[in-house]
Amino acid sequence: MLFKLNGSNPLRQIITFLMVFLSIFNNVFFFNISIFLVSIYLLMIFCFGIRLSSAKELAYPSLVQCFSFFTVFFMASVLWLFCFDFFEFNALYFFNQNIQILFLVVASLVCVVSRDFLISQRILKMEYDFLFLFVVFSGLCLCFADDFLIFYIAIEIQSLAFYVFASFQRNSEFSTEAGLKYFVFGALFSCFLLLGFSFVYLIFGSSSFETLFSLAISKNDDFLFFGLLLILAVLLFKVGAAPFHIWLCDVYDGSILSVTLLFAALPKIILFVMMLKILFFSCFFLSDAWSTIMLIICLTSIFIGSISALYQKRIKRLFAFSTIAHTGFILLAILAISIDSSKALIFYIVTYAFLTVLLFSLLIFAVTSTTNYPKYLANWSAIGANNPIFAYTFGLILFSIAGIPPLAGFFSKFFVLLAIISKSYFLTATIIVLISSLACFYYLRVLKMIFFKNNTKTNFWVSSSSRKTSEMVVCSLIILNVFFFVFPDFLSNFCLVLGILLF
Repeated sequence: MLFKLNGSNPLRQIITFLMVFLSIFNNVFFFNISIFLVSIYLLMIFCFGIRLSSAKELAYPSLVQCFSFFTVFFMASVLWLFCFDFFEFNALYFFNQNIQILFLVVASLVCVVSRDFLISQRILKMEYDFLFLFVVFSGLCLCFADDFLIFYIAIEIQSLAFYVFASFQRNSEFSTEAGLKYFVFGALFSCFLLLGFSFVYLIFGSSSFETLFSLAISKNDDFLFFGLLLILAVLLFKVGAAPFHIWLCDVYDGSILSVTLLFAALPKIILFVMMLKILFFSCFFLSDAWSTIMLIICLTSIFIGSISALYQKRIKRLFAFSTIAHTGFILLAILAISIDSSKALIFYIVTYAFLTVLLFSLLIFAVTSTTNYPKYLANWSAIGANNPIFAYTFGLILFSIAGIPPLAGFFSKFFVLLAIISKSYFLTATIIVLISSLACFYYLRVLKMIFFKNNTKTNFWVSSSSRKTSEMVVCSLIILNVFFFVFPDFLSNFCLVLGILLF
């Protein structure tokens, strides 16, 4: 026998042995176990789904519910068993491992919350979980990507899944239009991404990030600048920054609510981190041109997102433009290029991801509890009088997203402003504070609609006869939102450690 079982709990010793063995395998062969397990699980559900979907006793909806349960169980198991091995004492590996943990936590929350919506709308299709795991698989590959080729393949796998997700509701004209528009723009920018990689490879003969960093310091070439500019444009398109935001509002509004949550919360975590790593490793020598370009994009995103949201009448389009403004804030953290800015970026990503899941969990709870879909702001009138607990919870989320102290959203914006002030961007910080103060108006407009309007013809009643998983997620994240106020140093110190690892 390879090992001897001692003690009263042999199962625990077996699990410990397997974790140690897989961790050693991970470090020896430089392969991430989580990516391997997700790929094996993808292959299994693909084979068994096709085989069992034709069986009358196991087909829809029993097979779909079984896959949904096992998807949540599998992601939780991967998170707890294989994401906390830190036997590799490499700083970048430790950084990637923590980002992977954050990504899997948010993905698990999105998967749990989406169950209620899919069941209420009777969207019980095996392909949904299959495509969702493709997004998770590509995200895990992007976490540890240190080469442009791996980055391109992973981001294309993610994009193919998102094309299908955007048009998942085939009987809806808005969903079909959203999927087609995203596919056309995505295919165009995919060509730009490949062209940018080609220019970089033409100059250096390598696609590795480390090689690019070591060689780019002593070489300044127009082809290199143009190639990195194309790569930056594609990343800005993927995160929805202005002026590449044209697709975002239509896709958010046309997609089903669970897919909108997926677009808003999950891919942005990895894409912002990839942008941080590529630019930190590659663009120190382009500091002047890089700062000018990023400053224009940041201010444009915050201005367009804040001003355009004032004129929106549909709830999802309003939050789509709010996402563009938040994207501008996150890009400001990348602009400063320092330890404080990387800490601010990670802190903003964490709070933004959890607040997005919290917001859409409440929207999904409202949609699954009523027959009238509240897609317009006018539908939310008189909720404060009819459902006070629901209204106060929704107001607390909006205050946090707007950056009202002492909630978590305030600390995220505060750290970003502190990072750019430390780099002497005083005028930029002043302009952003003024625009953000103006942006609070459209959040207050929603609260005015909830608490001070009473339009009985358009409002809806939130009630639930059965307990939903979205309720548990909302309660947990509300506690976490308040926890940031009580113990702000916990997450702040964690983000500071991750920021130091990049330098």
